Amino acid sequence: MDIILKKVNSSNLLPIRSKILRNNASYNYCKYEGDNLDSSFHIGAYINNKIIGGVSVIKKKSIHKNLTNCYQFRGMCVLEDFQNKGIGEKILKEAEKHCKILKIQNIWMNARVKAVNFYLNLNYIDLGFRYEIKGIGLHYFLYKELQ
Repeated sequence: MDIILKKVNSSNLLPIRSKILRNNASYNYCKYEGDNLDSSFHIGAYINNKIIGGVSVIKKKSIHKNLTNCYQFRGMCVLEDFQNKGIGEKILKEAEKHCKILKIQNIWMNARVKAVNFYLNLNYIDLGFRYEIKGIGLHYFLYKELQ
């Protein structure tokens, strides 16, 4: 299974965001504020030219911790048939690598309950903030210092 990781346009991620994160909602509901900023970038994972996962990296201040030079990871997802195969970790590490090249110091995210252990195992820090995101569910605030 050869996985190709590459920077993509946010529109490439809309089908998997819809399917995995938003219960097959319309693509308009799956767009994020900041998707198309020049400072944002998106990583897609492909197998046989088919996108199977991805993450968006968007410059945005954290609301729960004063982090300098920080970006938010949003929409991290992998299609169900490809989960638990190490693909999510590869996507995350590729995004972190690009962040380090850009001298981004901190990454933060709103992590769904079922994904928290995945991030904790990759050295993200849980400050204990829990909150409901309307229409999506309970989330944890996690972050990681890169530099």
